[in-house]
Amino acid sequence: MIQSEDVSNTQAVQLTSEPDVDIVIVGAGIIGSSVAYQIARRSQLRVLVVDKAAGPATGSTGASVAISRCRYTVPEVVRLAYRSQLAYRSWSDFTGLKDPISSYTEMGALWVFDRTVDQLAAEHERLHSNGVAVEILSRKDVLGRWPELDLCIEPIDFEAVDRHQCRQGEFFLYEVEAGIADPAGANADLIAASKREGVDVRFGIGVADVVTDKGRVVGVRLDNGDEVRCGLVVNAAGPWCNQINQMAGAQKRWTLTPTRVQLVLREWGDTDPRLPITFDGSTDGCYRMERSGEQILLVSPEIPSFMEATKNPDDFRTSPDRECVEATLAAFQHRAPGVRHVGTTTGICGLYTINEQDSHPIVGPSEIQGLWLANGFSGHGFKLAPGIGAMVARTITGAEAPYDPDIPDDLFAIDRTPLATSGGVFA
Repeated sequence: MIQSEDVSNTQAVQLTSEPDVDIVIVGAGIIGSSVAYQIARRSQLRVLVVDKAAGPATGSTGASVAISRCRYTVPEVVRLAYRSQLAYRSWSDFTGLKDPISSYTEMGALWVFDRTVDQLAAEHERLHSNGVAVEILSRKDVLGRWPELDLCIEPIDFEAVDRHQCRQGEFFLYEVEAGIADPAGANADLIAASKREGVDVRFGIGVADVVTDKGRVVGVRLDNGDEVRCGLVVNAAGPWCNQINQMAGAQKRWTLTPTRVQLVLREWGDTDPRLPITFDGSTDGCYRMERSGEQILLVSPEIPSFMEATKNPDDFRTSPDRECVEATLAAFQHRAPGVRHVGTTTGICGLYTINEQDSHPIVGPSEIQGLWLANGFSGHGFKLAPGIGAMVARTITGAEAPYDPDIPDDLFAIDRTPLATSGGVFA
């Protein structure tokens, strides 16, 4: 059972008189499954995970760009991303699964941003001092490895593309161990590992209401009519998080907006170059190869019209707009003019829950007792998921486990001041 002394620096967590389970987690995506596994691997708490989807990775997880990288402005977030990356790199050991679905492919990440030498040196020190393998590459170094790239650092005005004049950068940051994993596979692996540890995971069952008693959340009412009493509800519902919070009257401080994000997939051939993950400071987009080598994924430029706020997460267009596809292809051609720009183009859209104030998530107790939040990841949920799960589980259980991040568990508390960011939402 959860006892109040198990929770440090937070409100007491108390059980109802006759709970059906100790914890209910709403949402079985990469965040919810990580929280479930991290709690189960370090405690005997009874955990139920419910998700209205038919299976894993049907929400934001399924539209993840799948990149693991560590360049963040806040040092604690650097360490969080780094420890999460270590988990992805050692996935079988982390999950305890002999043959997990997900695996890690190292690609390296090149940041083509407008930075002075002194600024790059400061970024290098921030990442290196927190364990990240990072280099500063000269223009000659970059073009020696990837001659197909153009190293323009001048922002592109998409309203006046014909007047754009390139300005070449001279030095660039390169994350050596950045790479990609398999979001859908990782989600399925975490669910399998959670079940092995005794977690009850139920798909096809949504939450119709949050049950309260004397101002405290004490359970959930499922859409099949069942009521589940518990000591704690964790809202990890992704783009549906606002609906759960509204049921409980919680989380009115931060603006968390489900946002349609458009991703373009372009055909890639055997003769095309093996490019690094590239973060494009001219457009705030990014590009990375698929592990098959047969496609390259292009994240659209960060233009407001390409990032559509969505009121109903169950109803949005799932294929990219033609205007967005054309702009994304043009942005990629600007960045990689030495690439053969032909081939079939497809794409997908997904919903990321953008924290409008600082692009960082809200993680930990809400202002309503009995309800905890793991919301508003702004497209960074997959990168941070193993560490986020550890933060929640460590606070609830008081127990440490391998791969835990060395950061304060209240870093993303609901009552914090906005954290620093640099670049766009995805940067």
